[in-house]
Amino acid sequence: MIKEIHEFICEVAPGKYNDEIAQLVNKKFGTSYTAEYIRSYKSRHKIKSNVPKRRVKDDEGLFTKEQKEFIQKHVKGLRNQELADLVNEKFNLSITALQMKNWKRNHGLSSGLKGSEGLTPPNKGTKGLHNVGGNKTSFKKGQKPANYKPVGSERVDNDGYLLVKVQEDGPWNKRWRHKHKILWEEVNGPVPRGYKLIFADGNKENITLENLILVSNRQLLTMNRNSLIQGDAELTKTGIVIADLMNKITDRKRK
Repeated sequence: MIKEIHEFICEVAPGKYNDEIAQLVNKKFGTSYTAEYIRSYKSRHKIKSNVPKRRVKDDEGLFTKEQKEFIQKHVKGLRNQELADLVNEKFNLSITALQMKNWKRNHGLSSGLKGSEGLTPPNKGTKGLHNVGGNKTSFKKGQKPANYKPVGSERVDNDGYLLVKVQEDGPWNKRWRHKHKILWEEVNGPVPRGYKLIFADGNKENITLENLILVSNRQLLTMNRNSLIQGDAELTKTGIVIADLMNKITDRKRK
């Protein structure tokens, strides 16, 4: 094996399985190495990948690939309980703060917050006290921080959805709720488990009942995979019909 290929294998091997390395090498150099050959070559040259013996697929474990990507996107600035509440709200799960804490630790993720994530600090409710657990920068009980938002305040989340603060206390998803869900539930009741609301015209700022469509998780998955959610309400509604037909075809093939 030429020196250039050897150096390339040494560079890409960490964190990758043999078939992945073989694919990268073959693509770059036009070769036809197999995963077995790469395994043997690495063994002879003492090249390590440092990957688990059992290969974990994207959708294995506590979360699916989509859920993992969502957590990675929103982990910063949220405590374990807040992040668990956010994930539970979006994916209809029942993850606890402890499960979230352990999963984050195992995958090298951090919120960036100081102290014990998800736990109430021992000096909460003090200011300028010099007893154990006190410090001069703590707030008194009832004192509001500079970034405090009253009930009724609105803000946009990382996904572009408009949130409304509906109460002072409680978990994150109880204090802040999606404005379009509030509007829907006022007329139709809670969104059923296994269903999501989408915007017919694709505009998350156009929050009207006429622009909200209730779809099942399966419909939404098929529509996302096939780009059936359009910037035109009528095209999106047609996309739902197409998604239903595609799902029926899939069911027939399975039978």
